[in-house]
Amino acid sequence: MLYERLQELIKKSNKSMNQIERELGYPRNTISSYKRQNPSTKRLDELAEYFNVSVDYLLGRENVPNSDYSDEENELIAAFRMEREDMTPDEQVKFNEAVKDLMKYAKERLNDDSIWKK
Repeated sequence: MLYERLQELIKKSNKSMNQIERELGYPRNTISSYKRQNPSTKRLDELAEYFNVSVDYLLGRENVPNSDYSDEENELIAAFRMEREDMTPDEQVKFNEAVKDLMKYAKERLNDDSIWKK
């Protein structure tokens, strides 16, 4: 998925793969090597920044190139995904419901000023 997304983005940029590799300071054929191997996290971040897309989009986990999420929201999404990683599908469904319930509870607490007074 990564290589296909990169090809799509390169085509839209109207640049060649070699030109983009030069601009990023990568050795020749670096991007084409991603057909067979995954890049480092640092390279993924650089590519996402270069093309102004999210890493999740590059990896095929999102279909929208850019999210309008804040850094804080992205951190919460990453934490959510990390906690679900080793769960079975049934556990993931239960976890999702529990998180939704926690969010409702947290929102209700926002209106209780006695909790926030020091």
